[in-house]
Amino acid sequence: MKTTRIELKDSGVLFNKERHEYWLGNRQLSGITGMLQRQLFPDEFNNVPEEALKEAARYGTEVHESIELFDSSWINDGTQEVQDYISLCQENNLVHERSEYTVTDGEKWASNIDKVYRSSDDTFSLGDIKTYGIMTPEKLEKARWQLSIYAYFFELQNKDAKVGNLFILHIRNKPKQDGTFDHIRNIMPVERIPSDICKELLDTDLQGKQFINPYSIPEKYREQENYIRQLIQTKNETEARLSEIKSEILEDMESMGVKTWDTGTMRLTRKLPTTRLSFNANKFKADHPGLDFSPYERTSNVSGSLLIAV
Repeated sequence: MKTTRIELKDSGVLFNKERHEYWLGNRQLSGITGMLQRQLFPDEFNNVPEEALKEAARYGTEVHESIELFDSSWINDGTQEVQDYISLCQENNLVHERSEYTVTDGEKWASNIDKVYRSSDDTFSLGDIKTYGIMTPEKLEKARWQLSIYAYFFELQNKDAKVGNLFILHIRNKPKQDGTFDHIRNIMPVERIPSDICKELLDTDLQGKQFINPYSIPEKYREQENYIRQLIQTKNETEARLSEIKSEILEDMESMGVKTWDTGTMRLTRKLPTTRLSFNANKFKADHPGLDFSPYERTSNVSGSLLIAV
């Protein structure tokens, strides 16, 4: 059955660009950025000079406007950022639908989505342009919340539409002091936060309360960060030193023609060089696509594990 093509609805919200205000009739609505800053990322700009913030905002605005001009009027201003945007759209089959698309819950909140792309008659992807020099984990998480709330509002506003992918368009081409350019062109997918959690965040802020982020690391683990870091460093140093000692022992045993040393409490055994035969299952399957391999395959459970990056 053919899906009816959905045309996006207008929010009815008027956006005052100069004042960055959203109005629905005679009622002013709140934006999302300030709320996220207040609730989840209060320390984001600590120790960042005011001039640096102003320059970042200026550059970000210029890039947004250049890309919006291309999407709305097919005017390419010749900047590297616009060329990178065009390339990203071509490489990822992004079909532009709307820019600066205003979405709202119809009551208290409104915001503009940088980019809406059509995936099918009833499914859309949402993109947010970021021009940061470094996409820190905190910035990535903030964008995830931002896009997830946009998706929540988008589906409220367009009842039969679905949001598929959420992603960041990370685009930057700023000159550095050494004369080279800080050139970034990348699409970064983000995992959507469920709409009920987004609604809980918004409702909590309206009540003047502090939202408890279900995705934040528990304090007991945050307090152990330095200790965990020290343990990992000690482990790495220990393994490196042990590897050096083992190499030295093996070299001496080989030169002396010894296979075993035993101290009574420690036994050292030299394994002789050998060859190993392995079966390349993937290549065999590719060479024999008509064969049924299921009787020879075995499925086993693999326990989950934790990766710590420091």
